Amino acid sequence: MASCILRNVDFVGRWKVWFALSALFLLISIGAIALGRLNFGIDFEGGSKFTVSGIEGNPTTQEARDALPGDLGEDAVVTSLGENGFDIRTPVLQDGQDAEVRDALAEELGAEVSVTSISPTFGGQIRAQALQAVAAALIIIVLFISIRFEFAFAIAAMLALLHDILITVGFYALVGREVNLVTVVAVLTVLGYSLYDTIIIFDRIRENTPEAGYNRRRFDQMANASIRQVVMRSIYTSVCTLIPVAALLIFGESTLSDFAFALLVGIAAGTYSSIFIAAPALSLYKAWQAGRTSKKVANTA
Repeated sequence: MASCILRNVDFVGRWKVWFALSALFLLISIGAIALGRLNFGIDFEGGSKFTVSGIEGNPTTQEARDALPGDLGEDAVVTSLGENGFDIRTPVLQDGQDAEVRDALAEELGAEVSVTSISPTFGGQIRAQALQAVAAALIIIVLFISIRFEFAFAIAAMLALLHDILITVGFYALVGREVNLVTVVAVLTVLGYSLYDTIIIFDRIRENTPEAGYNRRRFDQMANASIRQVVMRSIYTSVCTLIPVAALLIFGESTLSDFAFALLVGIAAGTYSSIFIAAPALSLYKAWQAGRTSKKVANTA
């Protein structure tokens, strides 16, 4: 049934519809990021994280916050780890305060407490390195696709990947999940998965492209036919991948849940962009390129 419906979809010709839908999600995502709703963890901003486990009884999040000495409870971020544990993140503490907070939590909650501290300088270095890792991955991808296919394919793939990154990070901002090194790993994983889908479609387009000169109508028809040949495989693969990811999101502990959330959003966005963004962007770029070439020839003549 789904395959019959997709046979009648004009993936390339109706690019305005697909781009408008993406623009809506991108606007929401960029707005959330611009409003500063990204919840950076201590990996990026510095601070102290206290992991409380083996608690006696079943205290609430507010009780865990009240167990912090002084005014720390007002600025702390407290996350439940189930019935007998909490993650408590505080701003950067002065020398000796880590031990004071750890002892206070252990005494008030009757629990075992471990602490991890990261300086703001080190957190800034990690954030810079994370951005460099993502940028390096994108550059390598552009070079690879340009060599394996052609530059037009690389431009289209880059637009799709940026689409996936912005939506994934934007949804993180919307729901207030903590952005940490696990998030960076998830984003890089999403890039690889999205690129895999895009390359499958691009490879089929390259195989079906006639050796004769470029003609936009013929190219668009061929691109549509190429997508239809592989679209169900992409959808089935994504659905089968999303099932265990959703299970990890629902039943996993906080770190695994954050990782699964990024994968869930990123894979869904990547599947959409590979089908509805990358190929239409390729068609539009090649049409612009052909028009530019024609103008140069006309001016020369």
